[in-house]
Amino acid sequence: MSYIRQYMQNARNFANENYLNADGFIDDDTNYFTGNEDYFSADGMPMSSMPMASAPVAQPYIVTVSNASATAVSNFDILGAYTYLSQISSGSMASTPAGTVNFTSGSMVVTNTGGAGTGFAITVSSGISNVTYQQFLYQSMNSPFTVGMTYIQSTNSTQLTNSIVINTQDANGNQALKTLVVTIDPYQQQTGVVAVKQVFRIDGYTKLTTTVLGSQTTTYQFYPADNINLARGLSGRPASRQFSKPSIVKDSVAVIGGDVVKARLG
Repeated sequence: MSYIRQYMQNARNFANENYLNADGFIDDDTNYFTGNEDYFSADGMPMSSMPMASAPVAQPYIVTVSNASATAVSNFDILGAYTYLSQISSGSMASTPAGTVNFTSGSMVVTNTGGAGTGFAITVSSGISNVTYQQFLYQSMNSPFTVGMTYIQSTNSTQLTNSIVINTQDANGNQALKTLVVTIDPYQQQTGVVAVKQVFRIDGYTKLTTTVLGSQTTTYQFYPADNINLARGLSGRPASRQFSKPSIVKDSVAVIGGDVVKARLG
């Protein structure tokens, strides 16, 4: 019996020391970015194989990045609500490595006068008419969401395929980085768009860091797989809501002819 009591005591001690995974360690890199959820076909799986097939179709959050100068800017941050909104003072922000950041009419304008030929002005704005980019940043702080698919549009194929580094952290100081390698489907006919089916989470800490080429306008459409809205709890509904993928990218289906099947069957 002493062995059994010792085993049970050790088990209780172990359980008490794990704090429901709030021990400050990132136990699974993928789960840290995705929340370990089912994405209701936002990852390309057919809806027939997923639960809750009646989930509403995702509507995108749209962000437009415009570079008015011919200067390419590397390590440019999109989003990062906690970093940028927390520094607002009289409508402007302190200088950052990319330049001086100001909010004008709800858009974020990053400028750097620099030396001759190095100046630039990049405007980040919302692509939805009745929502400002500043409001979108505030919402990302209070209503985090999981991105099931990112739809990128640009007239420059090099801009389309620039890698995107996802940078996020938590209040314990743990930081996680993940690089999205953007690849154009060789079978697609359009050259100015690309769909990225990588799943990741956006909250107030999340920054998407990339290179913004000169004289370019790029649009990012983030289609949510799920989001959190605590106000739903006021009406007795779950705070989390799931969405199905939009029908803008067709799944590839391989068709094998009868002669091929007969040959394989002998």
